[in-house]
Amino acid sequence: MIEFSLRIDSRITRTVTPLIIKCFSECGKVSPVFPKVDEQDTDLVEAWVESLKEDLAQDRQSLARLLNNPKFAHGFIEVNENEAEYILRAITEIRLHIREAKLQSLTDVELETGNFTLPKKSQSAQSHYLAYLVLAEVQEGLIAEMV
Repeated sequence: MIEFSLRIDSRITRTVTPLIIKCFSECGKVSPVFPKVDEQDTDLVEAWVESLKEDLAQDRQSLARLLNNPKFAHGFIEVNENEAEYILRAITEIRLHIREAKLQSLTDVELETGNFTLPKKSQSAQSHYLAYLVLAEVQEGLIAEMV
């Protein structure tokens, strides 16, 4: 079992957890886009796409278990070691969704460095940025524990 506490104030995690869950739900409503394969064997391509869909479902189920754990909202992370990689991938999906759909007002440099004035951004951008940061902190903590 991987266990650690986030370095973010638990008031922030309690505030943004419902938003993270909402973004997670939004991601589930969008059909995944897989790269085009220049392959003549349609059976092979179909099997590959089905395998990717199964992997994605497993990633999302693992993350759902983490998000539904009441401790998550208080900044405590408990993850089965076997699920850590799945959760990393699922969090990446959500962070990309937040980046593309909710944080268009931030440049990539601003987003990655935090070099901007948060109060000057819209309330929605502020909330989504904090959700993005919490998810990044979870990823960093998982990676540190896996090494």
